[in-house]
Amino acid sequence: MIDVSRRLRRAILLNDLSLVKRIVENNPRWLRNPDFEDKSNTSLHLAAKHGFTAIAEFLIDQGHEDEMASRNNDWETPLMLAAMAGKEEVGVMLAKRFPDCVAWQTKSGLDALMLACRSGAGTLHLIPTLILHGPSILTNADTSGNTALHHASAAGELKALRMLLQYGANPLASNAYSWTPVHYSATVAAEAYFKTLIIEFEKKKAEDKRELALRERQRTAGVRLVTDQDGLMQGGGERQRARDDAAIARLPAPGMDWSPVEKRRAMTPTEGRGWTFTPGGMRPRAETGESI
Repeated sequence: MIDVSRRLRRAILLNDLSLVKRIVENNPRWLRNPDFEDKSNTSLHLAAKHGFTAIAEFLIDQGHEDEMASRNNDWETPLMLAAMAGKEEVGVMLAKRFPDCVAWQTKSGLDALMLACRSGAGTLHLIPTLILHGPSILTNADTSGNTALHHASAAGELKALRMLLQYGANPLASNAYSWTPVHYSATVAAEAYFKTLIIEFEKKKAEDKRELALRERQRTAGVRLVTDQDGLMQGGGERQRARDDAAIARLPAPGMDWSPVEKRRAMTPTEGRGWTFTPGGMRPRAETGESI
C-alpha cells in the first residue's frame, strides 16, 4: 500500500481536488507533508509550482499556513515558486492572501518580483499585484546588488522593463559591480529600447515636477491674494470702528436724557432768544405774505 505522503503528492500532481480533500480530511496531520528529497517543499509549494489554484486555496483553508509560512531549504515560499514557474493566477492569489510574504527573499536575495521578471510571466496581473502589496519590493536587491530591473534587463523581458519603470523603479541603480540595468541588456536592440524608455520616463517625470511646481505657485499666490484682501477688509473695519468711537465720544454719558433733535432746536428758552407766548398761553401763529 502506498503511504499517505506519496499518495497526497500524487493527488496534487494529478490536480485531483476531490482526492486531495479526501486524503487531507482523513489524514489531517499530513497536510503540510514536506518532501525532504525535494528541498522540503510542502504540499502548498507543489500546488503553487504547478499552478493548481483550487488545490492551493483548499490547503490554505485547511490551515496549511496557520502556524507559519511555508519555506523550503532555499527559503523559497510557494509564491516564489509560482512566480518562477510563471503561474500567474495562483501567484496573485497567494500575494493577496499573504501580503506580508511578498517582499521575502531567498538565501541568494531573490524575491518574487525578481523571479517573475526573470520568468517572463506575470506582466498582466502578477507584477502589479506584487508591487501593490509590497511597494518596497522595487528597491530590493539580491546578494549581488541586482534589483528586479537588473533581472528583467538581463532576461530581455521588455514588457517587464516598461512596467517596472512605470511603477517607479530606478533605472540608474548600480549593483555591487557598479553596473546599471542598462548594462545587462540582452541585445543591442533591447539596450536601445531600454534607453528610449528611460528618456521617455525621465521627460515625463520632469514634466510632472514642473506641473506640480506651477500648481504650488498658483496655490500660494491664491493664498496671498486672500490674505491681502483680508488685510484690506481688516483695515476698513478699523476705520469703521474709529468712526464709531468718534460718534460715541459726542454722545452724553449713559443715564442722561437725550433726544436726537436736541441739536436742531432749543428745548427751553435761552438767553437772547426767548419764546413769545400769547395771553392765553398759545404761541402766535406764523404769518404769511397774505396776512401782512
